[in-house]
Amino acid sequence: MQERLQQIGRNLQLARKRRRKTVKQAAEMTGTSESSVRRMETGDPSVKIGTFLAALDVYQLEDSLRFAEPEDDIIGLTLDKQRLPKRIRMKKEKKFDF
Repeated sequence: MQERLQQIGRNLQLARKRRRKTVKQAAEMTGTSESSVRRMETGDPSVKIGTFLAALDVYQLEDSLRFAEPEDDIIGLTLDKQRLPKRIRMKKEKKFDF
C-alpha cells in the first residue's frame, strides 16, 4: 500500500509541476495546508483521502481515478459467473379445475 501511495503522490506532484503551480497555490486550490500537499506528494498515509480527491479534481484528473469499479472486480465477476444457473426452465402454470 505504501508503494502505491508514493506513486500517486509522485504523479500528483508531476501534475502540479506541469501546471506550474507552487505548493502554496496547490494548497489554496485544494483547500488544505502546504504541509498536507507536501505530505500527500510524498505518499504519507496519514493524509485524508479527501485531500487526494481534491487534488485530482483541481488538476482535472478525476476521470483517471478508477477506484473499486465493479467491472474491475475480477473476483466478484468470477463468483457471479459461478453462480449462474446451468439451465433456465420456465415454470409450469398451475391449473385449477374448480
